[in-house]
Amino acid sequence: MEQECELLERCGLYRKYQPTNDLACSWFIDKYCSGLGITRCRRKQFYTKYGIVPPDDMLPTGAVIANGIEREQLLIRS
Repeated sequence: MEQECELLERCGLYRKYQPTNDLACSWFIDKYCSGLGITRCRRKQFYTKYGIVPPDDMLPTGAVIANGIEREQLLIRS
């Protein structure tokens, strides 16, 4: 059984997009919220570093969704 992220209750991205049937959103959720990508989730890293939840439209990769299109601007740099 895969591990589930302990921050799901507070994750705006998860709450906002989990109920949708969008394939891309489902992929991110499967990979980063309950898959092997949990430790690489930039949203989780942001929360750990700053103590606040990141914007709802920040993807687990760190990119931000703007008007339905992913921008190349990153909130967190590696």
